[in-house]
Amino acid sequence: MQETIRSITARTLVVPLEQPVWIGGYAVLKREYCLVEITTTMERKGYSLGFTRGGDLSSAITREIAPHIMKCNIDDTEKIWEIMYNSQKLNGRQGFLMRALSLVDIALWDLKAKKAGLPLHTLLGGYRESIQLLMAGGYYAENKGLDQLCEEFTGYVEQGFKHLKLMVGGVSMEEDLERFIALRKCLPDSISLGIDANGAWQDVKAVKRWIEKAESATSGISFVEEPLPPEQMEAISWLRNNLSVPIAVGEFLAGRWTFKQYISSGCMDIVRADATLCGGITEWRRIAALADSYNLSSFPHYFSSIHFHLGMAFPGCKMIEVVSKENRNSSFHLIAGASYELRDGVAYPNHLPGLGLTIDSLFVEAHTAKLVSTDSC
Repeated sequence: MQETIRSITARTLVVPLEQPVWIGGYAVLKREYCLVEITTTMERKGYSLGFTRGGDLSSAITREIAPHIMKCNIDDTEKIWEIMYNSQKLNGRQGFLMRALSLVDIALWDLKAKKAGLPLHTLLGGYRESIQLLMAGGYYAENKGLDQLCEEFTGYVEQGFKHLKLMVGGVSMEEDLERFIALRKCLPDSISLGIDANGAWQDVKAVKRWIEKAESATSGISFVEEPLPPEQMEAISWLRNNLSVPIAVGEFLAGRWTFKQYISSGCMDIVRADATLCGGITEWRRIAALADSYNLSSFPHYFSSIHFHLGMAFPGCKMIEVVSKENRNSSFHLIAGASYELRDGVAYPNHLPGLGLTIDSLFVEAHTAKLVSTDSC
């Protein structure tokens, strides 16, 4: 007997930050997520969680996508992906509807692995026993000077993290250069330190000068992430080909065709595909295979409890990203727990089936701003 999709429920969750933070030139006052729950005809449940980025993903999932895939066999992930994409491709090749598609796809993979009684990373291939984590920090906040910045990152080192990333792009380039140099000098040389501009810088030659100054004044930068807006493909390619520092790009992009264009144009050393945006786990696998064919490494963006399974299963994925839980800047763990155990900056499997998430129903109910279900449509 086939196990098929019986219902799809999507919630918009709003989690206020305890204090505002600034990222790439804009303030973040809250984190808004979409939590997807797919229930099968055998009452099995699959989950996924991702950012809304202000879009009404809950309605898009239940009204635009769900009607096309109800009663589909949950094992037919490739078929379902094609149905979802082809039903929305005139409006959803990038951004909003690809986020909706991605979350449905991830929940289906959660179901598929649960049905098999396996952790998702085992179902996907099982390449590693553990994976390194990169801690992203240095978000701008009031009363956060150089001393506080160095104290924050020294704390990450004391927790065992060996790979760190500093947010830049929220103040002048001169101030960011001062921040990077001070931080790099207060950290041991054995600790890698990258930067993330979140696409906030605009002048490619100014970016090149900034990187060269930072390199010459310190022990170096491990990578530069999203140094320019993603639409400046030619400028990103020029920058990559005129620097020795690896360039990481891709967290804003969706679909293997877009990644193929960026990769073949020489824009990336590190592919930053985000499964919650790029097309789900089904499409992330295709993008990872494309990156492998160009000898590029994959380094997924954020959402470590989802990307942990991809990092564990695919050889080209060298590490996954975590974000400090301080100030609720990352609230994923409050909603869905973690799919791995953290020890000394390394993630180890918790051996639970599927994604291994544990939904906190009380927290979810308390932070639900919108609830939509196919049962009520």
